[in-house]
Amino acid sequence: MWVDLRLLREWWREDVDYQWVVDAIASRSALGILKVAIGWSGLAAPMIGVLTVLSPAGPSTHLGRTVLWILIAGGIAWAAHWLVLPWPGKRASLALVAAADGCVTVMCAVSTGYAIRSVGTILLLIVGVYVSAFHSPKVLAAHTVWSMGSVGVFAAPLFGSGDTTSAVVMMLGMAAAVVVPPGLQFCYWVLRSEMLSDPLTMLLSRRGLDYHAAPMLARRTPVPLGVLMIDLDRFKVVNDTFGHCAGDDVLVRTADRLRRAAPAGSIVSRFGGEEFAIIVRLPADSALAAADRLRCAVAEPIGSISVTASIGLALVNRDVAGERNRCSLREVIRSADQAMYQAKQQGGDAVVVAGTLSPADPERLAHHRPGRFLKLSRFPG
Repeated sequence: MWVDLRLLREWWREDVDYQWVVDAIASRSALGILKVAIGWSGLAAPMIGVLTVLSPAGPSTHLGRTVLWILIAGGIAWAAHWLVLPWPGKRASLALVAAADGCVTVMCAVSTGYAIRSVGTILLLIVGVYVSAFHSPKVLAAHTVWSMGSVGVFAAPLFGSGDTTSAVVMMLGMAAAVVVPPGLQFCYWVLRSEMLSDPLTMLLSRRGLDYHAAPMLARRTPVPLGVLMIDLDRFKVVNDTFGHCAGDDVLVRTADRLRRAAPAGSIVSRFGGEEFAIIVRLPADSALAAADRLRCAVAEPIGSISVTASIGLALVNRDVAGERNRCSLREVIRSADQAMYQAKQQGGDAVVVAGTLSPADPERLAHHRPGRFLKLSRFPG
């Protein structure tokens, strides 16, 4: 049970990378199909609204009918947005979700028929399924609270008219349905976490690094962004001498050491083969000290096997945010990778610094020699 609660806490705290989800669907050429499906589904609400106005179950007052016609026009515009315009950004998506929730609730509130209000609960459920796929658990929780409150509004007149059975059925139906979107989202999260993890070391994979780095890059802060590229020195010798099983064990133990030695809040991943990548936000001197701690942690013998690591550290002092997040991350990784190869060419078991440092940083860091040597290089970051 403790593990389940821990998983639930991790799921609740996740800040879903909306753009990553959209890009993942677009990479399979499925975004257009999904956009059309959402648009045509959205037309159901205004069509129901028209039938409601023309039916005896529709609003009995002129104000109610006027409100319903306004909602019908809004529903058509909502569906047209999905059918005609490009896929919305994160803020626009949230606005569309809020508009859908509000329109469905008001449409059902001004209608008196039990059937129409039951359909309204289904539409709210469909909106919840969309939220579960593209937005965070906290956004889904807000939608769920709204849906439950809306059903209370729908059921209240039925209680007042004596139709208690219909009111209870409606509320029980929503109560049962309300667990579906969170359940789906939790399953998405588990599958996404599995997909973004390296199966051997259980660190993030290269795709996982890209996914989890986005929120860190999006936060504007004066603290520099640091990328450490870590490559095990002469790892092929370990495989050739002790076998691939021993090599896998070295990778697993190294991953555990990197995870423990990495600064709090950092993103640790296996970049590929015997190469690891860590993203941190630290002042330059703290990032360098962290790099040397990681170098020392890797160098501790693993039974009869000893390995060392070449580490490249790239730092950027500018804010990296907005649409250039992923592009900027690739640039910093490239600089750190070049610095790491410099360390390997000079014998390994060392830290080489690259990146865009402030003018005072190189002089201060030049007197800080934590490894066998520290070479300061300048690469574009």
